[in-house]
Amino acid sequence: MQNRWRFSAIFLFLVLEVVARTFASISPGTPHLAQELVVSAPIVGDVTADGALIWTRANREAIVQVEYGKDAELGMSQFTEPVRLSPDRDFTAKIPLDGLLPHTRYFYRLHARDSGDPSRAFVSSIGTFLTAPAQDEWGALTFAYSGDAGEAYQPFRLFDAIRTQRPDFFLFLGDTIYADQSPGPEAKTLAEYRLKYQGNRKDAAFQRLARETSFYVIWDDHEIANNANRAHPRLLTARRAFLEYWPIREDAAGETRLYRSFRWGRAAELFILDCRQYRSPQAERDGPSKTMLGAEQKAWLKAALLASPAAFKFIATTVPLKYHTRDSWEGYRIERQELLEFIRTNGIAHVIFLAADVHYAAVLRHVEGVVEIIAGPIAQFPSPIAFVGRRPEVEFTAVNMYTYALVHVFLTDGEPRAEISLFNAAGKRLHTTRVP
Repeated sequence: MQNRWRFSAIFLFLVLEVVARTFASISPGTPHLAQELVVSAPIVGDVTADGALIWTRANREAIVQVEYGKDAELGMSQFTEPVRLSPDRDFTAKIPLDGLLPHTRYFYRLHARDSGDPSRAFVSSIGTFLTAPAQDEWGALTFAYSGDAGEAYQPFRLFDAIRTQRPDFFLFLGDTIYADQSPGPEAKTLAEYRLKYQGNRKDAAFQRLARETSFYVIWDDHEIANNANRAHPRLLTARRAFLEYWPIREDAAGETRLYRSFRWGRAAELFILDCRQYRSPQAERDGPSKTMLGAEQKAWLKAALLASPAAFKFIATTVPLKYHTRDSWEGYRIERQELLEFIRTNGIAHVIFLAADVHYAAVLRHVEGVVEIIAGPIAQFPSPIAFVGRRPEVEFTAVNMYTYALVHVFLTDGEPRAEISLFNAAGKRLHTTRVP
């Protein structure tokens, strides 16, 4: 009997050893055949008059294609070339749609199949987006924007309020994740940054909005860490994750420029600024060398503003212009004044700054002749106060609530007009301002 128990124990040990070695040979990044293929809801971004990017991600290696066309049922459609999702980009991809028609509504869906087992397949629901008008075409424009969405504050109900407005696009103006806040520890590695994006993508209201319109996206500090600047040691890691997880065009040579502009026909041009990657540390003494934008971005913005024939120029700045902490333009007053004086002395009309970051809503009409709209948060701790002391430039404020701005550009008696309204998460209009 004793020998029999000894034999059984030895046999069990050998079995466990084989099992242990088998699992040890599978690296953490190796997909297991029993793992179900799961594909994230696609996102459309960086739309132009003739193109768009479709972002997607799977939980393992897969082959994906986008089916698209002008028919809502995709009865008449075409497919992009197959793209392989690989672990080096965390199984994400940005698939270009080229040769599109201007000012046209397109419909699309994603097809994915397991690269190791083609019988395992996935087909997304049908989404839609609108291309921009041709540059010489006038077309009315309606878009929404806000910023600041923390995973701990899900569900993001504000996105459902935005959906009711049927915007032509949504501008996500920074703090698209909170990498330095719960749930989970502060992100410090690439894998941890990626997990923060995955957490926010689980929100159902975000997914519903993403099916119905396109996005333009820029980062602010919390995609890196609170009050981050060009000296932050994790900037490169955070930027890689940001570019992996949003449909933003990347230069073929590997350029990491995030600032860019988009025309919406003759009605508007959207200038999206990067207020983090090039900025001097906030603690530096203000002076001619202290910069928010960096020399190249500032020169680009000035030249682009001068060259733009669009009726309205919207500058997406993420951080507000005045009356805030040194993390805003208040800490970069000399460069701020240089930019505002450039706009005024060159007679650049209808310039509207769009900002977020401070978790309250406001409208300001600055003495330099520009209008500033502040919106947000989408879902974060809402500020109980706006400005301290009397500020004659302030037209409106709203605190203690989630907000977004809805921008409408149109013609009245042949003259271009812009109407910007602030709404709360319940869909209530809080204030409307008009330019001019």
